[in-house]
Amino acid sequence: MRQHGAAAVMTVLAGLCASPRAEQIGAVSATVTVLAPTITEAKLYKLLPGFDHRDAFEASGVQYRDGFFYVVFDNRYEIARIAAELPHNSKANTLEGVSGSGSGFEGITWDSHGTENLYVVIETARRHGAYYAQIREYDIDLDYQGSEWTDHAFPRHRRNKGIEGIAWVRRHGEDYLLGLIESSGMVLVMQQHGEHWQTVARIPAPVDFGDYSDIAIDGNGRVAITSQEDARLWIGRLSDGDWAYTGPGEIYALPEGDRDGHVGNGGYRIYGNIEGVSWIGERRVVLVSDRSKASQPAYTRHKDQSIHIFDLP
Repeated sequence: MRQHGAAAVMTVLAGLCASPRAEQIGAVSATVTVLAPTITEAKLYKLLPGFDHRDAFEASGVQYRDGFFYVVFDNRYEIARIAAELPHNSKANTLEGVSGSGSGFEGITWDSHGTENLYVVIETARRHGAYYAQIREYDIDLDYQGSEWTDHAFPRHRRNKGIEGIAWVRRHGEDYLLGLIESSGMVLVMQQHGEHWQTVARIPAPVDFGDYSDIAIDGNGRVAITSQEDARLWIGRLSDGDWAYTGPGEIYALPEGDRDGHVGNGGYRIYGNIEGVSWIGERRVVLVSDRSKASQPAYTRHKDQSIHIFDLP
């Protein structure tokens, strides 16, 4: 990976960043810190044995647990289990579950309390004349256990802007799932009641992004929210009491680069497809990226369908 020393991490006014949209928290403009190049990154097809560049891995969510990344795809029903060292073409990296296309998976999270399990969200599916997100449950071996509906209805014209990311939180002896709405950044706080997930609170978006692609929360209440459109990452903290954020948080921009995908000079938004985020450590996160769209510039393909590991300054 290229390194650019201290120049790779700098703080700039939001209005001077590559995004034409001014990030705001309330009515106050925020500063944006540009991240240094990745610690490491890799195309997903290079990690999984038996695949090549013709195979699509439209990554949409990621969860780190015990040395592995669990990655979901909106074009596949299998879930990838990738060793955190990102070994290429390694038997340590596997695809688990029944194969199939068009899953609509958009996020994954880990419930560490009691019997460990993983939750995966389908953005929306038709039910009772409207569209609702669906939560699928897997055991820690990635065996499918069942699914339940959420209670927040999306109209037909917003069915592709539903719940884009989920995070598990345990608070005061109760389990909750937090679902991030792609279009607004609002988070639905949900609890399981019988055969559905009931919304018990809502948390407004902490920052004005063009879209909101995933959410991750660590055991200390630190929150990470990504934006695909803006190539941004917001870091904040969840209140211990109310369902609210404790302050304005920090905004980070993914580094730009040249048309060949090299970080540094050029000013091109080469990370244009970030769809998933998870915490690895105190100042380290993993991101995953979706497939570049035909309407996007060719240089965005250098970083698409990949896993990226960044350190926060």
